[in-house]
Amino acid sequence: MSYESLEYQVVGRRRGYEIRRYDSHLVAETLVAGTFHGSGNEAFRRLAGYIFGNNTASVRMAMTVPVTRAAAADGYEYRFVMERAFTEETLPDPQDARVGIRRIPAGVFAARRYRGSRGERRYQREKQSLLARLARDGIAPAGEPFAAVYNGPITPPPLRRNEVLVPIAWEEVDSAVA
Repeated sequence: MSYESLEYQVVGRRRGYEIRRYDSHLVAETLVAGTFHGSGNEAFRRLAGYIFGNNTASVRMAMTVPVTRAAAADGYEYRFVMERAFTEETLPDPQDARVGIRRIPAGVFAARRYRGSRGERRYQREKQSLLARLARDGIAPAGEPFAAVYNGPITPPPLRRNEVLVPIAWEEVDSAVA
């Protein structure tokens, strides 16, 4: 099955990662208390509920990718990217108060892609690898890393697309890519 994917432009490539520019986009998001592994089912139920009609217009929306997860003070923040066809004016409000809508500003990110398990141990290993490579290349993170997943749980692990992304400052990317 093919899903609408968040678009980006590759503005640089380094050994072990890409540098990408993402445009501003809308997300539905929810904060879930719990562990890296245990929080996902609750987050998915809330966000899927929103796009499958638990909203003020009872509108069903398409699933998109990636789904992101970021560590937060009280658990994990999960986000579904909204279809490009929607704007702030046309996107219905969630019925569940634990789901919010937010515009993510445009930005530049370092991205490390990997296949296989998307469990915490593998994510932490890939995150540390990306951060070490950024340090090697003299590029400082401008925010916290987060996970992005592109496939559902029934996709065999060798076929899964997973990523670690970390925001970086444009000035540093500009000089590093030149």
